[in-house]
Amino acid sequence: MFKKVTAAVLALIMALSCLTAGFVFAGAADEITVTAGFEAESEDALQTINWYKADGEYYFFIPSYWDSSEVKLWAPAGATINGEEIIEGEAYDLGEGGTIAVGGSNYSYKVVSSSGVGTVFITTESGSLDSVHADKNYKEAGQISILNEKGKEQTETRALSYIKGRGNASWKGEKKPYNIKLDKKAKLLGMAKSKKWSLIANEEDISLMRNAVTYSAAADAGLAYSPKYAPVDLYVNNEYLGSYLLTTRIEPASDRVDVENLDDINEEIAIAEYGEDFDMDSLPQGGTYGKYAGILEGRYKYVQVPVTEDSTTDGGYIIEMEIANRYINELSGFVSNDGQPVTVKSPEYASEEQMKFISDYYQRVEDAIKSSDGVNGKGESYKDLIDVESFARYYDISEWTTNMDTGLTSTYFYIDTTNDGKLYAGPVWDYDIAFGNNTDKRFGLDYTNPEGFTVCFGRQYRNTIFKTMDVDEKPNFFGYLCSHEDFAAECKTYWDDGVYQAVTAWYGDEFDSYADTIADSAVMNHVRRNTFGTRDVDEVREKYAAEVASFKNFASAKAEFMNENLGTVQENPVKTFFLIKILKKAAVGINNFFEKTVLLFKLENRATGLFDL
Repeated sequence: MFKKVTAAVLALIMALSCLTAGFVFAGAADEITVTAGFEAESEDALQTINWYKADGEYYFFIPSYWDSSEVKLWAPAGATINGEEIIEGEAYDLGEGGTIAVGGSNYSYKVVSSSGVGTVFITTESGSLDSVHADKNYKEAGQISILNEKGKEQTETRALSYIKGRGNASWKGEKKPYNIKLDKKAKLLGMAKSKKWSLIANEEDISLMRNAVTYSAAADAGLAYSPKYAPVDLYVNNEYLGSYLLTTRIEPASDRVDVENLDDINEEIAIAEYGEDFDMDSLPQGGTYGKYAGILEGRYKYVQVPVTEDSTTDGGYIIEMEIANRYINELSGFVSNDGQPVTVKSPEYASEEQMKFISDYYQRVEDAIKSSDGVNGKGESYKDLIDVESFARYYDISEWTTNMDTGLTSTYFYIDTTNDGKLYAGPVWDYDIAFGNNTDKRFGLDYTNPEGFTVCFGRQYRNTIFKTMDVDEKPNFFGYLCSHEDFAAECKTYWDDGVYQAVTAWYGDEFDSYADTIADSAVMNHVRRNTFGTRDVDEVREKYAAEVASFKNFASAKAEFMNENLGTVQENPVKTFFLIKILKKAAVGINNFFEKTVLLFKLENRATGLFDL
């Protein structure tokens, strides 16, 4: 019944909007709106899209399951398509293109069709994404419908709790990534049930394949909890936004990261203390937070969850290495004694005791991997504190991808204190600028060359008061770890034991199969986005195929390079001139003095209201 009512309301809205377009916009060439719709399984499954104007022409970007010869149209009164009068809601043959005439003016249109992928339709309550785009953290409710490549509904049209922005560097792009939350858990496109999902834009990756290939290769290489995904075409408020990757989120759940959710326990404690309608966001922060928190070593921040007999540090922790200027916006996290900011993704609302536990454990690991013999001051070897296999496989995958961000950001670890209590590497996340898709010379390294190592030479982003990211050339987590001969040997062991086989499959037959699956969707995306400076479909297809081939060649060359050279501690080819080292050392000294005087003074006097740290 709900579906029938929704369809009827949608049809009425579309009819009224088209009548409005006919009366208000007839003759105004820039404002003509034509809406297309198609019946999938039944009339209840009718979905609609508006044509898109670009470079003086109009485009219908139609989903995988649409038949372009049976497309329903809504247009201003008196409009015709290829000489035939358009009757609202009737089906017409769009062909590959043609002409729609309105009020004596002709409008040329082209049809670009997807195939092989699912479709996501979202309608926001406001009918716009303006508020979402203005504020990444703004959440807007709406409705959502998801269909597979054949038009079969994955879930009936239902309430969407929210759509919001996501990402850091990727959020700055024109093609925005989003997080969505359904009103209740659902299986989507072959993936296990969840409320929370991500829509990855992959704007910087023209192939639209790097994340998908990495996630699959990592899973096949034995890395637990690698994200599941499905390529989709995304339509919001009747507008086609592009080809996206619908993915699972990194969160505690049996089919995501299988650790106990401490946020559930903390929320139960807060509700018992403050009442059923209590909002966790109203809990105040504690510890070191604010503008400079990410550059103050050895400190942490948390949420002031009430302390009761049910409080516990036993359960699951998911943490992410982060850059200091992003650390600011997270609720819970810590900065190691070596200056590495780490955010705690779960529990997001971490108590002080939980923060003490996880920051202490990480510090013991850091102290061990920094030492020449791999043993910290408490006599603990890093091999007893981390799961060496997961870290070796994670490094192998990250080095194969030549990922610039590994050990800096989007680098996740987890602990299950109810199991063996060790720190594990993973899940993998965010590889759109990997596989040579990056001309940045970070740390002086060439990320476009498949015949060289990069991840093992990773350094921290120091985020000093000078805003210089690499002022003291300090190794990051993997930089330290890869300096140990025994770890380098383990990387080769696990490379031979499954990783090499997995990556060769994913630049071979598996790669070609996935490329074929998303090709039409990718071409439609690049026509819509004008990625190549042309909207000619044949030209776009040719240029896109070249991008895919370049990616594949890089993946193959890097794998063979690693196969021949992996297994020993590598020597960094980048050297720093000694005068630069002296200047950097002086800058670090000034920064540290400033931290220990001005910033700590501000921290100690924050309670007076005179300072905002």
